[in-house]
Amino acid sequence: MQAADIDSDFPSMVIVDDVEMVLCRSDDGFFALGNICSHAYARLSDGHTEGNQIFCPLHQGSFDIRTGEAIASPCYEPVASYPTKVEDGVVFVCPAARAAATP
Repeated sequence: MQAADIDSDFPSMVIVDDVEMVLCRSDDGFFALGNICSHAYARLSDGHTEGNQIFCPLHQGSFDIRTGEAIASPCYEPVASYPTKVEDGVVFVCPAARAAATP
């Protein structure tokens, strides 16, 4: 996905190698997480971001976009975090290199 197309307030849903992810942008860079909230089945890409947090649209629980760590209840379990890199204005995600967040 083009880096310029990723909004800092509203995340983008992408599917890479059959893995549904949410791409987020902050002042710290570009980040990819599993797109489904660990609390209830809701797509994080339907929520919004503020700084380094993404908010679930269902109950407003939040996660750290850099690590996938759950920050605010009712979310307690992390979501998967995937490494990203930007080359020539394109954001690449590696779904095979999934990193588990530490709660």
